[in-house]
Amino acid sequence: MRFNSARSMIFQAYHVRRGDSSIAGLFDSLKRIRERVGGNGAKLRSLQAEHKRNVRSLMNAGPFDADLEEKQAAVRRTERRLSEVRTALEDVSKSSNEGHLPDNDWKIVHGLECGQVIAAVERLPQHLQAMARYCWGPFTPEELADDREWLHAALVSAMQRQRLPGQGYEELPPADSARTLQALCWAAIYHHSQVTYPYNRPGLHSPKRIQRWLEEERGELIDVHRWSRAGRLSWADVWRRMLTILDDWESQALGPVAALIPEAA
Repeated sequence: MRFNSARSMIFQAYHVRRGDSSIAGLFDSLKRIRERVGGNGAKLRSLQAEHKRNVRSLMNAGPFDADLEEKQAAVRRTERRLSEVRTALEDVSKSSNEGHLPDNDWKIVHGLECGQVIAAVERLPQHLQAMARYCWGPFTPEELADDREWLHAALVSAMQRQRLPGQGYEELPPADSARTLQALCWAAIYHHSQVTYPYNRPGLHSPKRIQRWLEEERGELIDVHRWSRAGRLSWADVWRRMLTILDDWESQALGPVAALIPEAA
């Protein structure tokens, strides 16, 4: 796996798990391998590097060095641990009926790292998991239906604490305003997924574009003639608040995945 950005890591990890990768068949079997190698691909790579250092140190040792036996034991220890990993891989290869593959260490590392990324995502609250998969996962719109629903429900819930145009001093907004809020939440989620890095697409960049998208994609009609009103609460204010919330959620969703990058360095 390329530990270059949290967004890319999410895409790579779910790409492996959903079955579009040459190593997808190994993914479900990697739990038992993870137990043998300490829980993640970074540790496996560290083990390989440690073994090379131990071998180099032994080769440079003299026959009368005081720590010669200690260096020999270190080589035997890392050699034994690497052998356990390769034995586990052979078991996986045989059980998948793919036959023996000559060098699969990279597959183990990649699969373990993918599992590590997915675990970081799936420890998040449900709406943040949904954002990670919706914005950066390798999924079709149909596969993302549940995640879209989660995101929409969470955004509507967050916005219900905000006053809406037409509400005045009433405790609850009028029904039309509540319907417009729910419609705009769908549009804001789509807009965010388009403009976020690395896509940087135009998204729904104007009230007319928002209105047209909702009509074409959702079959919903909203009035945008008074989108902005100087000195008064407007739907433009509500829209900006939605985008701010989604930006905050993006940071919260990416943070735990980005924290894995220093571990792999």
